[in-house]
Amino acid sequence: MARRSRLGVVEAPGFDDPVWVHYSMVDPGSRGVGPGGFRQLTVGAEVEFTVERAEQDGFHWRAVRITE
Repeated sequence: MARRSRLGVVEAPGFDDPVWVHYSMVDPGSRGVGPGGFRQLTVGAEVEFTVERAEQDGFHWRAVRITE
């Protein structure tokens, strides 16, 4: 996810397309919570996520939960 962006994408083997991610799906108990409680992911960090099949901004997968 881009710095201070509310959305981004993650990629993983086994998925035919990148996975769309919204900051609200970042688990607040993970290391992906920054100063002031802002939910964020570190570019290049390894993450775990749960997805659903969806049409979201041109992507075919949407994360419903993600932890760093």
